[in-house]
Amino acid sequence: MTRVRAIVVTLFLIFLSQQSFAESDNIKTWHNVLSDSTDTGTLGGVSISLSENVSSDSNTMSSAEWPHLIEVYTATWCTNCVRTEAITNSLILSDNESIMQIHYHRFIAEVQDPFGSQETDDRWVDRYGKSSDIAGDLERIAPSNVFDGERLHVGTTFSSDSLDTDYQISFDTAPSIEYSDFSATLNWFNESDTDRFSWNISTPSLAESYTVSPKLFFIEEVGYFPEGGNGEEYYHNILRDIVDLPSQEGEILVDYNSAYDGTDLSVVLVFDWHYNDDSGAFSALPFPNLIVLVSLFVAALHPRKNKLSM
Repeated sequence: MTRVRAIVVTLFLIFLSQQSFAESDNIKTWHNVLSDSTDTGTLGGVSISLSENVSSDSNTMSSAEWPHLIEVYTATWCTNCVRTEAITNSLILSDNESIMQIHYHRFIAEVQDPFGSQETDDRWVDRYGKSSDIAGDLERIAPSNVFDGERLHVGTTFSSDSLDTDYQISFDTAPSIEYSDFSATLNWFNESDTDRFSWNISTPSLAESYTVSPKLFFIEEVGYFPEGGNGEEYYHNILRDIVDLPSQEGEILVDYNSAYDGTDLSVVLVFDWHYNDDSGAFSALPFPNLIVLVSLFVAALHPRKNKLSM
């Protein structure tokens, strides 16, 4: 009976420690991006202009040069999107920082916005749909903003004193992965109207428990659509297409969606990273609590000797 009591007490202590740990972890102004991995994010931003005036180009960037990625879900009829875009455009940056905004335009069941595609909506739903549904009851909500593939803001509600502060806190929060020694290279060749891309993503310090999923984003600098319901007419940083890449290094021939108008298309190399935690249920416990847990179980299961009175 004593052993049963000890086990019950142990489980109760685990519950209390997890509640306390969760509460301390929730002191933030965003929703965590959820995935099948315990941790995930998006990095990169090596870009090349696909100008008609040249037939090849190359770009190599160290991680210190990579821009902060802000993925935005938007629509041409979304008036609140104008407000949130103005906030991201006014974020305070240090001298060595830059931002790359990537605008996903609503496509599925959409009749008013001409910029999106099946590929871009699929990416948003697969990557952020679960988190968006938990935060706002829908997989696709305009406006939504994701910082570094980790920190999601849905709609225009805020947790601090203003939406501006919420966004600034998300921007100032560093990615949860150490990537200071990373680098990436992207090459493009156009031969007989065929586009060939080669790439390399170097992650020397990345542990084996992490995986990397590279992608090419095709982004139009600006598209003109005067019929937009939010009155903007000119829409910027339009994500036109996405191509998944099979490995961290390789070469591929690609057909991609063209620009909506003009020739101001660029290709950007990014990658999702995932931490695959296979250590089991106890991995979520903070280390001191894990020690307590093990000690209590050992004590509970160890047979006790009866003391005989003389």
